[in-house]
Amino acid sequence: MATYRLWFLLAFGLFTAGSVAAPVGTGFTYQGELKVSGVAANSAHDFEFALFNVDVAGAAISTLTRGDLAVNAGLFTVELDYTDVPFVAAEQYWLEVRVRDGGSVGGYTPLLPRQKLTPAPYAVNARTVQAGGVTQGAIAVGAVGNAQLQNGAVATPQITDLAVTNVKIANATITDAKIANATITAAKLAFTPGDVTGVAAGSGLTGGGTAGDLVLAVDTTAIQARITGSCGNGEYFRGINADGSLDCELLPVAFDRVLDLVGEFGSHVALALRADQRPLVAYHDVTNGNLKLYDCADASCASGTRRLLDSAGDVGENIALAIGPGGLPVIAYRSVTAQSLKFYECANAACSSGTARTLDDVVDVGAAVGMGLRADGRPVIAYYDLSNFRLRVYDCNNGGCSSGAAHAHPGTGPLYGASVAMRADGRALFAMGGNAGAGTTVRVYDCSDTGCTTGTSRSLTDLNYSTPVSLVIRGNGRPLVATAGIGSGLAVHDCADAVCIGGTRTNFDSGTTNAVGMALRGDGRALVVFGASSGATDLRVFDCGNAGCSAGSSRSLVAGGNFGTYAALALRDDGRPVIAHFDAANDDLRLHICANPDCS
Repeated sequence: MATYRLWFLLAFGLFTAGSVAAPVGTGFTYQGELKVSGVAANSAHDFEFALFNVDVAGAAISTLTRGDLAVNAGLFTVELDYTDVPFVAAEQYWLEVRVRDGGSVGGYTPLLPRQKLTPAPYAVNARTVQAGGVTQGAIAVGAVGNAQLQNGAVATPQITDLAVTNVKIANATITDAKIANATITAAKLAFTPGDVTGVAAGSGLTGGGTAGDLVLAVDTTAIQARITGSCGNGEYFRGINADGSLDCELLPVAFDRVLDLVGEFGSHVALALRADQRPLVAYHDVTNGNLKLYDCADASCASGTRRLLDSAGDVGENIALAIGPGGLPVIAYRSVTAQSLKFYECANAACSSGTARTLDDVVDVGAAVGMGLRADGRPVIAYYDLSNFRLRVYDCNNGGCSSGAAHAHPGTGPLYGASVAMRADGRALFAMGGNAGAGTTVRVYDCSDTGCTTGTSRSLTDLNYSTPVSLVIRGNGRPLVATAGIGSGLAVHDCADAVCIGGTRTNFDSGTTNAVGMALRGDGRALVVFGASSGATDLRVFDCGNAGCSAGSSRSLVAGGNFGTYAALALRDDGRPVIAHFDAANDDLRLHICANPDCS
């Protein structure tokens, strides 16, 4: 380990009689000789010069650092100036030097003992008497007060600009009694537009405005804004956000709501969650043959607004719902009367108005419609071409689908249910329901391009259950397909690769109904909603125990009635499932929100 040794010479700044016009400064020259392990140093070193008013222990009054100081043949010279430290002649000071190699970033080695500072006699005098009068060091604290100063003796000519700062004035020294009325005017206060002099950094206040104006704004990252708003029905207060809004969360209880009950509602249903977690439900009004929308006013859907979207004939079966960029809902659905594919574009986030469009009436559209959104919000819609018994795809040119093109896909066979998922590269993947009685298995259709002009159809091994289907794509790119049908059981197919060539099928609850929906949790496990028949029809969920859903647990959510013939599922940001479903016993549209992510 290297050892350091130091010899030194101190020289306070002096002046001659001919230089009285230049005041003596507070700096001094330090000269020293540095040896490392007994050998004169001959390279750059880093130094710290710590000033103390005691020879041992204590805390440094001030420390100066000089990095990469040249040391030649052991000798070095450095100028030191403790500007903010008043050297009082009656007090004694010591200097502690610390050193390390110039290429090092480690700690400094103190060179002890500390060196006593003994200024030359004239330097002591120079600290107390300068050209122009008596300086700060020669006057004891409190020696000059109101009694020693004649009124008007210290005026503007005697004080240079910015000489009196907040450092020179003790707190609360200047009070109302010290300032005559109207003494400080606008002319005495300098103002730069866009700046507020005197507002401390980090105070949370910022300046602005134009000349003559003073504007203060609150920085909400430092100061809490005024608290506004309130938590919704079924929510509790957790905290306050930086903008003053309340941070609210749903109570950890299950919510079961009846959304529409005057007539037969919800035999076809679709569900989406807004960014603020408010549910949005599109459904079929069977009694009147209308497409309707229920817009929940809060996250628990304690209240909301029912809207009639389309009443041109019997419309609203086989619904697909999504929320596009800007929060605008879009809905694809089937007209039963015209056997055509229709699309509803909401004009605003509340969907208080919008436009219903017919996309395809060239062929008869059968009872299977699915929709996905590309990253730019353009929908791609899969549906059943009943005229030719095959898959047909509508590629929208824009988010509102005001124009687009329909593409036929020969050889795909009949669709008994459709589900759409989007790959990361913008290509759509479709799951198509089978019909065990007709010998049609569940299949996937992999689009070759983003417009889905062509693609490849693949049957899932041994998966010959009937409608419907639900499709998700996991983080590894491998699809997972759930299917169920009347008289059959719930089954999940775990594709072996991204294109679903081979895989593993697992069967679960038997006697499932014409309803199935699936969503992925944050950890990659799927949750499946379905109906199970055992006398009455329960609304149930299957909680997959792993990413391939080869095991899991099933539990009933709403029992004792006919609740599971049509259902749609979405997951909140906190993982709690939200399920819209049809209460066939009462012909009601209902919404169930689980108390926790497991629905237990």
